[in-house]
Amino acid sequence: MKVLSKLTTSTVFILGMMGAGTMTAQAASQTGDLHYNADCGVKELRMAKGSYDVNRAGAIKGNGYCEYQFYAKKGQKVSATIIGSNDLYPLLYGIVSPDLSSETVTLDKTGEHTIRVVQPRNQGREGNTPKPYYLTVTIK
Repeated sequence: MKVLSKLTTSTVFILGMMGAGTMTAQAASQTGDLHYNADCGVKELRMAKGSYDVNRAGAIKGNGYCEYQFYAKKGQKVSATIIGSNDLYPLLYGIVSPDLSSETVTLDKTGEHTIRVVQPRNQGREGNTPKPYYLTVTIK
């Protein structure tokens, strides 16, 4: 029964966060006041003690992107998933910038790292309609 309660609570939380991101993007697009950085939510990814996941809701418009920073140690593994537009994907920003939605990356240094949520250039050129998303980052 406790597991069912936790699952229900988690599902309600996720749907609420997705709705909040969508409402923010819709309200901002109606007023014409959508700014890439303002719609990305809190930029620092900090996990609660004992947790491996952190979530953010945001919206990408045009050729913009959302950027998130986190601190991790060498050897930790990072992955990410996005719920929302199929055009969006999370990159571990750097020289190589691997797609975190298709592979788990083992970090090669201790320190601050950056994840960028982006869309392909062609989709960015097609219009300025905000694309809301819900990002989950896992670090173990």
